[in-house]
Amino acid sequence: MNTSQTQTLTIPVIDANSENIKPYGHLLGDDVSKPGLGIPFYQGRVLEGENLDFIYRGDATFRTAKIMPGYPTVTWLERHMYMTQMFIGLGQSPFIMVLSPPTHENNQDLPDLSQVKALRFPPGHGLLLHLGTWHDFPIACDQPVVILTANSDEVVTALTQMKQPGEMNEGDVYKISLTKRLGYEIELDV
Repeated sequence: MNTSQTQTLTIPVIDANSENIKPYGHLLGDDVSKPGLGIPFYQGRVLEGENLDFIYRGDATFRTAKIMPGYPTVTWLERHMYMTQMFIGLGQSPFIMVLSPPTHENNQDLPDLSQVKALRFPPGHGLLLHLGTWHDFPIACDQPVVILTANSDEVVTALTQMKQPGEMNEGDVYKISLTKRLGYEIELDV
């Protein structure tokens, strides 16, 4: 597709909640996920949650990234088919995720832009993505935000081996250029 014909898709930023996050993943926040794990040592004082459905291939990796404030135009989306990536905001700043539901069950290799959403996560919250959820890296709002990311080493290695931004289908990273593939870029209406 000719990038001189790029169209802008403007989407509103809406606050994430346990209902509107369901097509993309699981909201992590100020409540215990899957309460009721039977660890007897701190009953009455601790409500234990079951293990989260963090799936990965190879070695799990955890890292942090500090994101500077601003609302960039989104031109990339990616998905992972062997990992349920997790992003958790640390500190007192919110963050935004641009997300589109998985399309692989319909044998689609591109996101459905009619389903794309921009969800704002409150400070101290995060999400665990479903397999195949299309996403961009988190976006800081008006203040820097530090994000804890749960990944696989396979994904981190594939991303760090890129010499410059470009489409990729390496390891468990399938990243596309929205302008090249669909003729669109995404702007946030904040």
